Amino acid sequence: MNRPTRLNVSLQAVMNNVSILRSLAPNSLFCAVVKADAYGQGAVRVGQAAIDAGADWLAVALIQEARELREAGIKEPILILSQPHHNEISELKDLKNVRPTVYTAKAINQIASVTPEAPVHLKINTGMNRVGVSPEDASVLADHIVESGLFLEGVFTHFASADELKSSFPEEQSILFDKVVEELNQNGHHPSIIHMANSAAVLNFPESHRSMVRPGIAMYGAEPSVELRGRCIELGLMPTAQFETEVSFIHKVGKGETVSYGRRWIAEEETLLATLPVGYGDGIPRSWWETGHVIIRGEKCPIRGVITMDQLMVEVNTDVEVGDKAILFGESQQEIITAGEIAEATQTISYEVLASVGKRVPRFYED
Repeated sequence: MNRPTRLNVSLQAVMNNVSILRSLAPNSLFCAVVKADAYGQGAVRVGQAAIDAGADWLAVALIQEARELREAGIKEPILILSQPHHNEISELKDLKNVRPTVYTAKAINQIASVTPEAPVHLKINTGMNRVGVSPEDASVLADHIVESGLFLEGVFTHFASADELKSSFPEEQSILFDKVVEELNQNGHHPSIIHMANSAAVLNFPESHRSMVRPGIAMYGAEPSVELRGRCIELGLMPTAQFETEVSFIHKVGKGETVSYGRRWIAEEETLLATLPVGYGDGIPRSWWETGHVIIRGEKCPIRGVITMDQLMVEVNTDVEVGDKAILFGESQQEIITAGEIAEATQTISYEVLASVGKRVPRFYED
């Protein structure tokens, strides 16, 4: 038996979103990003649904994530978005059709010693300043890739602010990246796969689509930023996950009584409370209590008191009963709470809200 708290994942919604996003870049390969267990929704099931809807590639962050997909029988090309740790590189020899990212000579040497002639993707740092080879050193490192016996299949970069509609920085990054690619071409390097477009760029920067696009968060029906919320709704992107539980206990508190740790909520009158068996240990942001709601019987019920690790309390009316379904994010009877709404209220991003749903929350899939 499973606990009543669960994450329902709609694979049909995944396929819908992939089809819509793919239509925005019809001349590009489609690389579905399923890192962090598909943003908490299950990389194997979501990855296969994306492929069924037309995805050509999958992308992950870690070798262990690529291995999980291979062990599940998925055969499509997989891109590892970060350069593998030196302790993991030996595992590449057993993972067919998996492309590591590289940006240092040391890693190139190690990969060449383990998987000679393997295709790799060179990451260029055009301003994200997280990882990647500098534009000035890109050609030298590309030479080293070829000299080591590896195959330079792809070159890519990553946008720092494509989700900010008034930012000029994506265009600056794009111009710099084009200069790097041109220099590579002049030096005899002609990688067949050029990519830079994340979800925000797929949605709003068609000039960046190139030979492959890499949508992540939009594939899950969540907006990359508040500024792009309207664009996602306009296109018909559908949230892929619904986080729900049920009422486990109901009781009254009197006027002046306090609720939860720190006694931060005080009842202004006699109030009926319902306790839900879910908390920040399951991925609900603790700070959501200040403005947050859940949906019970088609109505939004305000959270009362600080969210605890395993439980939270909400104010309800007398119609609510133990066992009633409660929606933490999702839709019920035309009331909707989105991951983006929670993110905005808790000063984070929808990526974090989705990826934070804990492993003790069982996932259920709807085809």
